[in-house]
Amino acid sequence: MIAAPLLLVLAAVNPSVELEAQAQQAIAQQFERVGRSNPTLDLALTKAARTLAARAIDSNASQAAELLTLTAALSEAGGYDATPRALVLRGSPSTEPLLALAKQSDLTNEPCSHIGIGAIKRGDLAAVVILLAERRMDLSPFPRMFGKPPTAPQKLCAQLYEPFKSAEVFVTRPGGQVEKYAARESGGRLCASIDLPGDGRHTVEVLARGAKGPQVAALFFVQVGFAPSKDGPMAEREPVALEESRARVLLRINSLRVASAQKALARDFELDSIAQAYAERLAKENFFAHVSPDGGDLRSRMNAAGYRYSSAGENLGLANGPLAAHFSIEHSPGHRKNLLDPIYARAGIGVVKNSQNQTLLVELFATPTVARSDEDSTVEAANAIAEARRLRGLKPLKRSRVLDDLATSHARRALELNTPKAKLPNENLHERVFAARDDLGSVSIDFFVTDSPALVNDSKSLFDPKHDHVGIGVVRGDSPTYGAAKFWLVIIYASTKE
Repeated sequence: MIAAPLLLVLAAVNPSVELEAQAQQAIAQQFERVGRSNPTLDLALTKAARTLAARAIDSNASQAAELLTLTAALSEAGGYDATPRALVLRGSPSTEPLLALAKQSDLTNEPCSHIGIGAIKRGDLAAVVILLAERRMDLSPFPRMFGKPPTAPQKLCAQLYEPFKSAEVFVTRPGGQVEKYAARESGGRLCASIDLPGDGRHTVEVLARGAKGPQVAALFFVQVGFAPSKDGPMAEREPVALEESRARVLLRINSLRVASAQKALARDFELDSIAQAYAERLAKENFFAHVSPDGGDLRSRMNAAGYRYSSAGENLGLANGPLAAHFSIEHSPGHRKNLLDPIYARAGIGVVKNSQNQTLLVELFATPTVARSDEDSTVEAANAIAEARRLRGLKPLKRSRVLDDLATSHARRALELNTPKAKLPNENLHERVFAARDDLGSVSIDFFVTDSPALVNDSKSLFDPKHDHVGIGVVRGDSPTYGAAKFWLVIIYASTKE
């Protein structure tokens, strides 16, 4: 923490510093009250917080808290912490932000190793910005501004914290293309040499990998060439026209997918219409959620539009522009999962301004279906099972015609009885399987009633390494309990005797 005597001297000549000191003291008391150590006061986070506090005075608190604005401010300050939590408090009289800070009951709830505190006081109006970060790596100094494209690759080096063991570097070019760089380990440090060709803003992201999967450990901008803007040197021009907005957002999505070894999504004009209709409803009715006030969800919206699909997902973003909204989506773990999910084949984009002049972004992802036979559905289920096991590093299962026939006949009988169970009146599927295949040592059965045969929900049976055979039966039909045109899916997993 900053030495108290120095703060007192500075506060005597600068009311903004006084406000900062008061905010720092209030935060320290909150951490001490719950028995937690105070986060380390970080210079880059503090410089960024001061920039954002000025932004909050000049515009509003919501714009100052946008991830894109925050990342630009942190990059200009030399920082790199990915998606720090931002608390922006703005009010008049100038004591209002401190009163609001005192009411924050969850400030100490989340992991936090470093903090930045910035305050601006102009007349009777004041803004206080708190940035809380859980640092995952130490990054060696890396230039953030180049007057012209460097002729040689720039070396980016970092020391990862536990439990992270490896990392990859992704660089998003000014045009939206994404390039991936492998980080090499040398002497306990990870280094990558990255190119910065062409003028504009390059987004650098370090993706660290540990036992619990990948996490963004660093995120910052590098500006090449001079780019004057009223919003600062790291700002990016936002598209205004709807078609340009859709095209540039879809480019960002597909560039990330290709760099992550996933297939690009095709644009779907029907999905565009569904996404646009929901974006306009969000703006008109002034809410922001995946479920509408009347209880409608993505499935009901897709069904109402008559869109036939096997899988669908939705991302929502809200920011100063469509690219800013997508930037926040891209760096949210849950939303990023949708962006990279291999199950999707098509995408649709909706963009609209709300009454507060903020941009609402709706991203839809889907895999459409057409009318198909039960045999086609069985193939789709088999492919989904094979892909799920491949992603877990498990051996493929051998299809058994006998097991397929048993699964299909059981699914058909279960649909007739409206009973999705492995044991039906006078019919136990486990016993039928062992009677038909005396070479089997163990059998597990999954039964789903689903909207798509590809939705083979994760189960212990699916990922059991001892299984080596599978039988699949899919029957589509109407049920008074489970709804119309549902897929009744029976999967028999089996292992042969040793």
